[in-house]
Amino acid sequence: MVLWTLFMLGVAIVLAAEAVSSLINAQQACFFNFPARPCPGGDDPAVVRLTLAFLGVPLGWLIGLGVLGLVWSVMRRESSRRGGD
Repeated sequence: MVLWTLFMLGVAIVLAAEAVSSLINAQQACFFNFPARPCPGGDDPAVVRLTLAFLGVPLGWLIGLGVLGLVWSVMRRESSRRGGD
């Protein structure tokens, strides 16, 4: 479970950093070339990635922990049924 948590934390950090970097670059391009370059809006792909990093990844982490806990409890029950430790 610790490895799953570290993996999902890494995914969230990478997604958020890339999205923030992309938004900063888009804002700078918009500032320097306003009429030719539109400013990023709510439908910008970087905003979607940032939302995924803050909402989707924690949800995936929670679902993964639930599945890991379920698998662990089933394996433990099978082990005790067979007379193992």
